[in-house]
Amino acid sequence: MKKVLVLGATLLSASILSTAALAADKEVTVWSWFIQSTMQKSIDAFQKAHPGVKVTYTYYNYSPEYITALKAAAASDSLPDVIGLQPGSLTQQYRDHLSPVNELAAKEWGADWAEKVFPVNRKQMLMGNPAGDTNYYIIPQESQVLCVWYNRKIFETLGIAVPKTYDELKAAAKKLSDEGYLPLFQGAADGWQNENIFLMLAGQFAPGLTDKAQAGEAPWTSPELVSAMKAWKALFDDGIFQKGALGAHAYPTGAQLFAQGKVGMMALGSWWMQESKFPPPLSQYVQGMDGFDFFYLPAVPGAKTASPPVGGVDIGYGLTKNGAKNPEAWTFLASLTNGEALQEALNDLNDLPAFAGHEPKGDVSDHVKDLYKRFMDDLPKAENQRFAIPAISEALDNALAAVAAGSVDPEAALSSVQAATDKALGK
Repeated sequence: MKKVLVLGATLLSASILSTAALAADKEVTVWSWFIQSTMQKSIDAFQKAHPGVKVTYTYYNYSPEYITALKAAAASDSLPDVIGLQPGSLTQQYRDHLSPVNELAAKEWGADWAEKVFPVNRKQMLMGNPAGDTNYYIIPQESQVLCVWYNRKIFETLGIAVPKTYDELKAAAKKLSDEGYLPLFQGAADGWQNENIFLMLAGQFAPGLTDKAQAGEAPWTSPELVSAMKAWKALFDDGIFQKGALGAHAYPTGAQLFAQGKVGMMALGSWWMQESKFPPPLSQYVQGMDGFDFFYLPAVPGAKTASPPVGGVDIGYGLTKNGAKNPEAWTFLASLTNGEALQEALNDLNDLPAFAGHEPKGDVSDHVKDLYKRFMDDLPKAENQRFAIPAISEALDNALAAVAAGSVDPEAALSSVQAATDKALGK
């Protein structure tokens, strides 16, 4: 009995010491929609390098959970130290709750640190800032390049070549449909995926014009953008997208079907490579990305070139004003975006780096290395994917849905986007 009491006292004493040790730890709180398993690897790497710091991560599904949580926390001034952000509209919604990081970044990485960020990312970091505000409120962690992925094993089996013209794209879609596959899966119930396709199309007619349009420097009703909107409608009418696309979602439905080999093509981005790092069992197509490759949307009628690379910041992080009071918060943010924590995310193939000089390490197949290199070659010349003002993005989403449904013609749809832009810009 005495031994039990002594053991109990020892356990109690150890518990008190452990609690005291935890209490002594410096803590950093982080919220994001970033995949939890990968974030944990990043946190483990950071905590190994900084053993006195504890990082507490809260994962949310992006919509509506994350957006709702941010709004509530901002309203009650209870935001965590670090928050996941997209550039442009999302960053601008919380700019008043964020601390500029220019000086911290210069101290961490040198005065020329921003020059090491890929051009499209650097541009997006300032999107939506008031005139004259050159502060950075977001540090990008990862980049992405948009493209059309295809199942190369299915293509080979059916004798389909990678489409280099619009007619070849139509023929590939018809062959896939005739053989029981979904052709180019479009989650047209998702505004983000529709925007991505439209930006690809607009880039065929006039690269950079959508940026001028959202800034009020060119009309949304420009002939080139009208042509892009007509091409968008043709993708439905010509059977390139699957039947029922307007009611379909890219995630989880489309992605699952694509991974299972039931879809021939899907417009996604460089982040698709991470599927090969998910826990087994993996399909024969996903294993080492062996079943997949990518191309850019070939020139549609009236356009002279295929779609340029489109992309930029996949996800970045902001230091809240609460976090600015916690020196360890910046230390973690720096690691997550350009240090040991970032390396873990890249090793998981979560996406491309935002800073030059990084690449994945570890178990990466030769095929994935080739895919990765091609994306990295295209990233420096990528066109902007983001919108600075939510109202403009929402208006474009509505216009694309209406044109796809056949309820509004392209010119009228773009006129509505112009009206929303004028209102948002105070014209």
